[in-house]
Amino acid sequence: MTVSHEDAAAALREIERAQAYSANLADYESAAPHFLIWGVLWAVAYTLNDIFPMFGGSIWAVVTPIGIIAGLLAMRGGRNGIAWRYGAAMGAVFAFFTAAGVILWPVSGRQVAAFIPLFVALAYVLKGIWSGLRYVVTGIAVAALTLVGFFLVKDHFFLWMAGVGGGSLILAGVWFRQV
Repeated sequence: MTVSHEDAAAALREIERAQAYSANLADYESAAPHFLIWGVLWAVAYTLNDIFPMFGGSIWAVVTPIGIIAGLLAMRGGRNGIAWRYGAAMGAVFAFFTAAGVILWPVSGRQVAAFIPLFVALAYVLKGIWSGLRYVVTGIAVAALTLVGFFLVKDHFFLWMAGVGGGSLILAGVWFRQV
């Protein structure tokens, strides 16, 4: 039996589509633990910020390294070189927010609590442009819910962010596990 040039080309295209789809699902699966980790940490930290607003900076100074370390531990057995890239990316993001805080000062805790999730949402949308629709949907949801809370939930914005910000990331983590 001979295979025509057109049939062979169609088979190769189908193989490429299957490989891309498989890689996309693997990407979602590897990202799921990070969404779950950060979703729980957001929920805890924003709740504590609502209860103890005077300690907001200290709360995040404790929670953020926990998230970074947990993220690094979640990568054990992952792709070569990904852990140091994750750490370097977190360092770059930290440097960005430090620089932004310095040039935008003075800002309120509420503004910072909205600005960072908007940046995170942007990062998810940008990742999704190359990696898949689930990132885009998650980014848009986080951004929209952050803006709604910032403008409409004045007194308990931190609780809003604990519920919808942390909840969005947890739901995304569950969704990303559904491969």
